[in-house]
Amino acid sequence: MISPSVTKRRQALQYIASALVLPTFGALAQSDYPSKPIKFIIPLPAGGAADVGVRAMGQELEKSIKQSVVVDNKPGGLFQIGMQALLSAPADGYTVLAVNAGMVGVQVVNKRYDLNKQTMPLLTSGEAPMVLMVGAKTPFKTLQELIDYAKANPGKLNYATPGLGSIEHLKNEQIAKVAGFKATNVAYKGGPDMVKAVVGGEVDYTIAPAVLAAQFAPKGLVRVLAAIDSERIKAFADVPTLVEAGIRVSPMRLWGGYVVHPDTPAAIAQRLSRELVTALTAPAYVEKMAQFGLVTNISKSPEDFRKLIDADAAWMTEAAKDLNLQPQ
Repeated sequence: MISPSVTKRRQALQYIASALVLPTFGALAQSDYPSKPIKFIIPLPAGGAADVGVRAMGQELEKSIKQSVVVDNKPGGLFQIGMQALLSAPADGYTVLAVNAGMVGVQVVNKRYDLNKQTMPLLTSGEAPMVLMVGAKTPFKTLQELIDYAKANPGKLNYATPGLGSIEHLKNEQIAKVAGFKATNVAYKGGPDMVKAVVGGEVDYTIAPAVLAAQFAPKGLVRVLAAIDSERIKAFADVPTLVEAGIRVSPMRLWGGYVVHPDTPAAIAQRLSRELVTALTAPAYVEKMAQFGLVTNISKSPEDFRKLIDADAAWMTEAAKDLNLQPQ
């Protein structure tokens, strides 16, 4: 049997062979790249799944490029602060934006940016399994208990998301619709703030990466009621999936990836992608991500990444139809 690590290495080589072939003149023109530190912008607070992944990847990237990797968290503004930081930077490959599936939801509702048109997608980096969790101060021990309370007390429950139109908001609304209850959305800057709000009792529940729940559940600060996944999550083996809990909605994972300024020279984008693949397939990185419940998953080509963005935009557009969401 071929091990997962060997398979990922083979996929990485296929990616390089099929998508990252440099014209000779381009390779010569950009042979000095990178000659200075590369900045990675994360449009989310420090401490979340994206932050953990980018910083771990950066440690591996520094080994191969022999340059420093700078991580700059720019949360808020429904990801638009981070997006603007990328677009206002030179198109030279020294500024990279860490994007995620949640940004597609905001794109669909707010229409203030378009990832495929305003950036140059490089590759996906991984996926984060998601869970629904409540604060330890709530009385809910199961998802059904939460649903029963919500039905008996319309509008009294509230939940945290990164904002209207985010992927977490759309999935929460989808779950509420199928289960037959209503709850109030409360916006926060990102996953870490959302979970802290649950821990502190500011909101009743949230959907967030399992990696965040794993930081608080063992301390008895949150209870995980359901996995928003097609199968149970190893770190929460006793927790049912939504379908097992009787809520038949599609699973959801929060993918991450990297994009650069749309005018970045092709040779630089391709060199950067090759270096990212090397870092993302490093055994130390893959092992560390697995410990946090993050799955390394590199797209086979930039075009595959573009298709993923388009596919997510399609289902989110459909999910948002009945919500009457107004651009913010």
